[in-house]
Amino acid sequence: MKVLFVTSKLARPLLDVVLKEIEGLADYGVFELSVPVASLATTSLIAKELSGRVGVLKDLDLIVIPGLSMGSAREVERSLGVRTLKGPRYLGDLPEMIRQLKQGFNFSTEVPADDVMQCSLTNYYREKISGVILGREPLFTLRNVKFTETPPPLNLFYEHLASVSDEPKALLRRLSQLKQLGYEGVVIGCGVECKAVEVVEDSLALVSDSGFLAGVDLIYESVPEDKLKDLLAFSDVVFNVSGRNLDVVVSHLRKDQGVVVIPTESSEGFEMKEDVTRTITSLENAGIRNVLVDVVVRPPMLGFIRSLLNLHEVKRELRYPLLFSPANVYELMDVDTPGVVALLIDMGFELGVSSILITESSVKARNVVFEASVSRELMYRAFVKMSPPINQGLDLLLLKEKRYSSVQPPLVSDSLTHVVVGGVSPRLDQNYYVKIYVDLNQGFIIADVYRRAGDELLKRYIGRRALEIGRALVREYEMSPDHVLYLGYELSKAEAALRLGKSYVQDEDLFRGIGNSR
Repeated sequence: MKVLFVTSKLARPLLDVVLKEIEGLADYGVFELSVPVASLATTSLIAKELSGRVGVLKDLDLIVIPGLSMGSAREVERSLGVRTLKGPRYLGDLPEMIRQLKQGFNFSTEVPADDVMQCSLTNYYREKISGVILGREPLFTLRNVKFTETPPPLNLFYEHLASVSDEPKALLRRLSQLKQLGYEGVVIGCGVECKAVEVVEDSLALVSDSGFLAGVDLIYESVPEDKLKDLLAFSDVVFNVSGRNLDVVVSHLRKDQGVVVIPTESSEGFEMKEDVTRTITSLENAGIRNVLVDVVVRPPMLGFIRSLLNLHEVKRELRYPLLFSPANVYELMDVDTPGVVALLIDMGFELGVSSILITESSVKARNVVFEASVSRELMYRAFVKMSPPINQGLDLLLLKEKRYSSVQPPLVSDSLTHVVVGGVSPRLDQNYYVKIYVDLNQGFIIADVYRRAGDELLKRYIGRRALEIGRALVREYEMSPDHVLYLGYELSKAEAALRLGKSYVQDEDLFRGIGNSR
């Protein structure tokens, strides 16, 4: 396959670096447009500049134009008689486009290749993994959810801790999010001194009506027997049953329910396996056979590896689906969660667990439900592709990236270069000042405009995009250039904080502790 890559002047140096990755995949040439950046290129311009370039066009199989170019690649194709497609927005995705082309993926004349790859790869892997899951023989099934001896499927459960202050609308919003993320079950829990028994019951009904497996996790000994009977009746899966509370719950369990068995607090190693086996035997004697085993994972530095070895030992000895609860790891490390969660999901998958239980108990665990969903999809794709979870068409690179895709600046003479070192004192706006906040609960940036004379609040602006709020401000109020620049800087920080779920305090560093590595 002989390919011509069309690029802009400023992007050419980066393209030359990227194309080294596709050597051996395709023969290629490069054509540099007259425009400085790809977003200024139109397909009419591309067709015009390429027309008549016989040497460049000779024996071509494909022309790839910039994903940011305006117009349809069909215009270039009609003009030159060579198949033409839109490339990705970011040059770093170009090697993956070529790999997918060679595997038979169809790209678009209208849509940038990275968007096509995202959609195509998602559909491709979804069909592949669905076929695998369809062919797996379950140990048992609960409401059409399979529980197998080894994954896939790898079922995701989310635990919601009930509170007397719970609002049904908030839970429904969370259930809607979990549905979009592909979760199979939702567990309603309550603490040691549970004062929200009625809320638990209502929440279980909402979960069940929303199409999820409804799980319950309580200190069963502390719940009045009549209430306990009703709560367990609402549940598809009863969590955290052990030799300690078995006698309390067993008479209220149904034969079609699932039960998650855990070891007692004191058991370890061989003793743990024997402890779990005794509980399972008692359940089976009562006719309860839909059993999952949760070998409780200990925190890092307090037995984490030992608990993984216990899990491996139980898996080898007992033919029951395993449930893995990684919260004791990511909740008890002062480390950003995305990478930790992805590694834990991989560990669970490789250890052969059937289900993962996710919680978001702390501020730093915010958005873990999303991270776990993406991590599962990464492992599914890696399983299908028989490869590490890399170059699968999705990632959890939220702050870092696999490759640099910055446009390199042109070379200029030293005489035109001014190095800015040290502080440049701001010039205060004489008429207005603005206070900026981020409401993480509602998902808004807030900008309050005050008149400097008298500190009078003039208007509040609310939005989700820094650029939109900034434009609204500068079009309504005449502000100094220094002030406009400052607002743009602070609003951009606020938007980054909102999207990352971080605290925002005006005039304070957003990324504390992150420095330049060079």
